[in-house]
Amino acid sequence: MGLAEKRLAEEIKTSKLPEFETKLQDRAGYPIKVDIDWNSFTAYNEYPLSRLDIVFDDIESFVKKICSDDMGKEALKEKLSTIYLTNTDQREAVNMELKDNKLSLHFQLAGDTFSSYTDSQIASYVEKLL
Repeated sequence: MGLAEKRLAEEIKTSKLPEFETKLQDRAGYPIKVDIDWNSFTAYNEYPLSRLDIVFDDIESFVKKICSDDMGKEALKEKLSTIYLTNTDQREAVNMELKDNKLSLHFQLAGDTFSSYTDSQIASYVEKLL
């Protein structure tokens, strides 16, 4: 990780991440912690970090879809307290899992490719488990 990645990661940690968690709380009606595997996002170059804005938007939109009514808010609160984000350079490692109140999202944001989940894909997966 070079200086550029360190600066961008620090900006995200201190500015964007708290704002994002506040948006999630506003949508869900309760606090949702977002835990980021920073090493996986800074191991390559700035590119994965710069794509976090897209990931944040999709996650906020998925929470909005689930929490469109009180029933959805209550169901999500019972099953989700933390969202864990990690990045990989291997396409076969891209997956999502909701287990023990933690939604783990593994993305491929490094290199020339971009493999992520849309808000609808995340919402569809989570909704089935609520």
